[in-house]
Amino acid sequence: MRKDLLASSLKAVRDGKAAAIEEDQKPRKLSGVLDVQRGLDQLSAGAARQIDPAQISESAVQDRFDVQDGLEDLVSSIRTSGQKLPVLLRRSPQGPLPYEVVYGRRRIEACRQLGIHVLAHIAELSDREALISQGLENAARLQRSFIEQSVYAEQLLRHDFSREDIMEVLAVDKTTISRMLGVVSDIPRAVIDRIGPAHDSGRRPWQQLRDILKDRSDLDQAALIALIPPDVSSSSERLHGMIRALTQKPAPAPTASVKRALAEGRVKIEIVPGKIVIRSPGEEMAAFSAFIDERLERLLAEFRSARDD
Repeated sequence: MRKDLLASSLKAVRDGKAAAIEEDQKPRKLSGVLDVQRGLDQLSAGAARQIDPAQISESAVQDRFDVQDGLEDLVSSIRTSGQKLPVLLRRSPQGPLPYEVVYGRRRIEACRQLGIHVLAHIAELSDREALISQGLENAARLQRSFIEQSVYAEQLLRHDFSREDIMEVLAVDKTTISRMLGVVSDIPRAVIDRIGPAHDSGRRPWQQLRDILKDRSDLDQAALIALIPPDVSSSSERLHGMIRALTQKPAPAPTASVKRALAEGRVKIEIVPGKIVIRSPGEEMAAFSAFIDERLERLLAEFRSARDD
């Protein structure tokens, strides 16, 4: 991820250094992203408003899996010190509620639980501008996991963003975006949701899971979900547990032994995989054992000769 690059770009915009770049020297698509960032900077310089959370609807694109993750700490912080960082809303183009969240879902939920209004900036944004704003804010501030970033990229693609657009919004290169979209394409979304964000795991285990599933077309979605360990609380442990379940070699099927009794039960033969056991109690049978032992090499040679023929 090129978060450092994005952070330095945003800082340059805030410091006014980007204005020194000649317009014809800017990449065309990056210019559109910077335009949105300039608008956000101007908006944040103005006064925020107090908005009732009940008047705010969810965004069509979710920027993280679980808004409840770590929410208790945020609720406690806002209860003690108030909401320091405003959220961004846009006027809802359609729907029963007047506002739609652009970013700040956890802060809105924390204020909702506290029964207080949320501090918010409100902007007139198109769908595209709202998604760019969400991506820029969260790339600079929110520590999304690899799979959260990948699902977000796939949602942008479904909202008619090109790969080049997504690369600019998320500050990733062509190889990274291909890996992200490949993982989300080949791992069922229900499996991803059941595993969770796996913040302690990067790209490699998700890529490993993707490679395994490409060779396991015999497993349907229900069978895959059944392989996710249900008794662990960590999403990273669920991810690695599923990989172990898929790569674990099955135990060999037990082979039944063959038992025979000869000489009215005085000689017992048991044949199991890799072993032949002859039991012959009594003096006569002891002599029989010696008889077999003397002829064992010849019998083995005859067996090999007959098998080769």
